[in-house]
Amino acid sequence: MGWGARWVFVSDQQPKPTDDGIQGLGSITHRYYEREKPKTGVVLLPGQKRHDTGEHPENRRRLPGVVDELRSMPEWDDLFVLAPREARREDILRAHSEGFYESIVDACSEAPTWLDTDTCVSAGSLGNCLLATGGVLSAVDAVAMEAYHRPDSLFTISRPPGHHTGKDKAMGFCLFNHVSIAAEYAKEIYGFDRVAILDWDVHHGNGTQEIHWEDPSVLFISLHQWPLYPGIGWVDEVGEGDGEGSTVNIPMPPGSGDPEYLQAIDEVAMPVIEAFDPQLLLVSAGQDGHAADPLSNQLISKSGFNAMASRVAAYARSKGIGLVVVHEGGYNVTTLPGIDRAILAGLGDFEAPLEDIYVPDPHQPPTEWPERLAEVIEAQKPHWDVPR
Repeated sequence: MGWGARWVFVSDQQPKPTDDGIQGLGSITHRYYEREKPKTGVVLLPGQKRHDTGEHPENRRRLPGVVDELRSMPEWDDLFVLAPREARREDILRAHSEGFYESIVDACSEAPTWLDTDTCVSAGSLGNCLLATGGVLSAVDAVAMEAYHRPDSLFTISRPPGHHTGKDKAMGFCLFNHVSIAAEYAKEIYGFDRVAILDWDVHHGNGTQEIHWEDPSVLFISLHQWPLYPGIGWVDEVGEGDGEGSTVNIPMPPGSGDPEYLQAIDEVAMPVIEAFDPQLLLVSAGQDGHAADPLSNQLISKSGFNAMASRVAAYARSKGIGLVVVHEGGYNVTTLPGIDRAILAGLGDFEAPLEDIYVPDPHQPPTEWPERLAEVIEAQKPHWDVPR
């Protein structure tokens, strides 16, 4: 075999041949590299202040406190800390149209300017966003590699969010759709046949849904407050064509807290993910469902975010697949550092302060939640073997 042979790295139990019939080096399952303690880490975004949105909810004050909080943890020295590469044009075009990419380049060259009533760019936004997307791709590379030192999971501490951006339209503070680009990247570069995206941001990931609407190889599950911006994501939106059943919407009533979110995770999201059997799990992690966030009416606590992170991390480790958690929303700069620390602790199975003065005790569940959950399950029964 000559030096020009191509190799595909996959984490299936069996070797996956490439187009030229050569078996990939990634034929050894990740279970071979199991360790006693989970290995998690972060991808940090240098120069994030270049995306300068001024006095906007999604502003450059969101992340510094998070990074300071994480660096103060006793576990910091044990984390896998990764610097991002810059996404290439061809990476962006995996999920977005060429015309859209060029429109962002042009807008940033004319900045500051607004793309819509919610979304603005500065002169440094393009470079910032290419690093933000590249950070997610770097994380995919890290969790997909076959080595004992590979991290089980990575949390990308980046901005702006991305899940509202569709194939050719930026909106909702978002420019490039990081998770959708990462899903397509993982399929093409690593030969994955099935990638799952779980979105717990309080707003529906309409852009992610649009991009993968007819794609059976990408499972998209969204837990989001209903009603709320952007106004879609009802239970009957399940995908179309070959992708019918690959979209799962769980619209959460206002006032939902830890019990409701964890019930949705346990009774719908995780059983569907288990049945789908992904080779990579991506999470659009928006922390704007926290009880103190100014942009929602939900009541999730730090403990709730910790529990959601712990569940997806335990699942990924049990299956020997990589997990990449991508920062999306979360707009209270006072509470966001503690929430993100709780999420990272859930990924790495270590302790974190989980007391939360912002969450009412006792919790009063929304009266419509039992009926809403039943509607979700009924909508998914034709596609998935969900409980009940």
